[in-house]
Amino acid sequence: MSANATMEVQERTCCLCERTGRRSTMIAAAMVRPQVAAHIAQHYPDKWTGAGYLCRNCLNTERLDYVTARLTQEKGALSTVEEEVAKKAGLHLTIARNIDAQFQEGLTVGQAAADTVARIGGSWVFVIGFLVFLVLWMAFNTFVLRQTSFDPYPYILLNLVLSCIAALQAPIIMMSQNRQSERDRVESTHDYETDLKAEIEIASLHDKIDHLLHAQWERMVELQEMQIDLLTEIAGRPRRL
Repeated sequence: MSANATMEVQERTCCLCERTGRRSTMIAAAMVRPQVAAHIAQHYPDKWTGAGYLCRNCLNTERLDYVTARLTQEKGALSTVEEEVAKKAGLHLTIARNIDAQFQEGLTVGQAAADTVARIGGSWVFVIGFLVFLVLWMAFNTFVLRQTSFDPYPYILLNLVLSCIAALQAPIIMMSQNRQSERDRVESTHDYETDLKAEIEIASLHDKIDHLLHAQWERMVELQEMQIDLLTEIAGRPRRL
């Protein structure tokens, strides 16, 4: 056999887009899931016969269209997140990602400082340390310096320092909380994407299992009928004397 003939044998033509490609880039029509095959037959009644081959681009496009149509049928109009999930589910792409690493990569100096202030300011170490500082301040100005105290009772300078700390600490902590809230929203959206894709994949597995069980049941019935025919044939033979 010549090289050209061998190449022609190895090449296949897509039944939808009619593009020719190597056999390794084509999928046999018999290997397409029945639900996707029915969807293709509905859209391409003149081209789809259930035989032949499909290129991967056409198969991925039809898978995406099938998943999108199914989600639209179940949920109505799709949001941007649902469309993205449908696309990734149709193309068998991974959705899971590390949200914390994603936020840490885009962390600025100000955001890191706000997180540090919020972490330290919300700890018992800061509370106890600040109480010790207040006690030492008042004791130093009341008992140690006495006549030369720079902040005598009622500790006006201390009140000013406390007010300035509170005025600065509150917005810094709010910045950290806003960033945490944004991270929670992204994580919540990601959880929804993961759950939706898992739901689609589980439904797909159910369809595949139902198809396999149906095919096995038909095979068992066929084998049983063959056994009955053989038993009938054996029973009908005359006995040898």
